Amino acid sequence: MRYNQLGASDVKLSEIGLGGHEFLPDGRVKAMGEEFHEAVRPGVVWDGFGQERRRRILSAACEAGVNFLDVTMDSEKEALGRNLEELSPPNPVYIQTRPEGMVYNNDPADEDKSRLLDYELLKAEAERGCRLLRRDRIDVYNFGLFAPAVRRQPGYVKKLAANVERLKEEGLIRFACVDTLTGEEVSLEMIETGAFDAVFTNLSVVSDAALSSVIPAAQERSMGIFLREAFVKGQLFALGEAAGISDRSQLARAAVRWVLSEGVGTVLVLGVAEPEHLTQNLAAAEEPAPTDEDESLLAALRATDEFAEARAGIQEMFVKGWG
Repeated sequence: MRYNQLGASDVKLSEIGLGGHEFLPDGRVKAMGEEFHEAVRPGVVWDGFGQERRRRILSAACEAGVNFLDVTMDSEKEALGRNLEELSPPNPVYIQTRPEGMVYNNDPADEDKSRLLDYELLKAEAERGCRLLRRDRIDVYNFGLFAPAVRRQPGYVKKLAANVERLKEEGLIRFACVDTLTGEEVSLEMIETGAFDAVFTNLSVVSDAALSSVIPAAQERSMGIFLREAFVKGQLFALGEAAGISDRSQLARAAVRWVLSEGVGTVLVLGVAEPEHLTQNLAAAEEPAPTDEDESLLAALRATDEFAEARAGIQEMFVKGWG
């Protein structure tokens, strides 16, 4: 496992990180794919998270040297905190999470205030997240804003940045992260405040818009760069089928190596449904340069109309963000 320094800090993160989603048999995200709004409601913890299969995935990740873990909803936070106590990893791990019910499209667009801008609410949520994770502080607090809410309120990003700095001063969080689901323009504005230590952005063979804007801006400030969606939420494999590619494992390996070969990421976060998938992805990461076979697969992928259509839609989402 290779490790990269997080910005100007003394923290070194594994090149491959583990996403926190668990998956249903049909590939949907557990809980979110069943009842999204209930799944992401603060205080709701679903049964069945963090059981044997997930423990095996987490154990395999820790044994391989993965030390960056990303979780979203309360069910994932509670399960991760519990599982880490059970497993007692030999080395420190760093967890990225989000304030539940406050980010993405949960920030109200029809009110005159934002939950994220109410410091006492944000502080209470950070404290609640610490309890769920069974930790004294949150290593990385991720902020994906709702673009309409930001545009509605003058000075929104600066006010949020001030709250972020207060959370750091009080020792509730160590680092803060810009989530580019908020859209390109707002993400760049967040980076410019200097309050954030990293960005979390999509990068894949299908979606590379971040390479021309957000990633260079983050590099200028020596920020960490966390990458995700190498498999485009599974859409990559449907695109592969349209291109006549039947070997999903080889396509996954090619996708991982393509992202790593760009050489811009601190961590590439991967979501896996089985321990074997993690093992395969880690093996692919050992040789980050795409092979000739990888290049042939990706060329076939890019040649389809389906690829062009998917790329256009994802790139537009990157620019506009949620809402």
